[in-house]
Amino acid sequence: MKCFYHPDRDAIGVCLNCGRSVCPECQVVLSNKLYCKPCADKVFSSRVGAPTRTESIGTVIENTSGQGNLAVIPPEIRGWNWGAFFLGIIWGIGNNVWIALLELIPFVGWVMIIVLGIKGNEWAWRNKRWNSVEHFKKTQRTWAKWGLAVFVVAFLVGLIIGVAEEFSTVSW
Repeated sequence: MKCFYHPDRDAIGVCLNCGRSVCPECQVVLSNKLYCKPCADKVFSSRVGAPTRTESIGTVIENTSGQGNLAVIPPEIRGWNWGAFFLGIIWGIGNNVWIALLELIPFVGWVMIIVLGIKGNEWAWRNKRWNSVEHFKKTQRTWAKWGLAVFVVAFLVGLIIGVAEEFSTVSW
């Protein structure tokens, strides 16, 4: 199979958007998906006012946060989200991740806590507009710090109440 744009070169794959075969020079890889340069430009560069970043060698793409399923998830934001894990519903509302409200359903809530930890970064990137990857990471670190603080305070209050109840039942 030959490249659609360079008929003298062998193709290495097919564009996910248009189905044209592409050579290494014509390829753009976004979130492990292969596109030809014109389709990548059409699909991702038409976002007005979005900052750009480098995804693959020599190819600049735009910040696609807030674009729903069209958003390209940057590899550097993948991973566990402690803010989503600790703060759940509050974090979900603050990051436009409405699926976090499933925590209100009995038994489903315990599963959602873990799911939010695993998928939180991806969902927050897709559902809310961010200035940059750095802005996103800084905001999520702040959520994580507050979530940890709330957890520690709740644990200490529970410990103090438990000890106080134990001492109140002991006959001296």
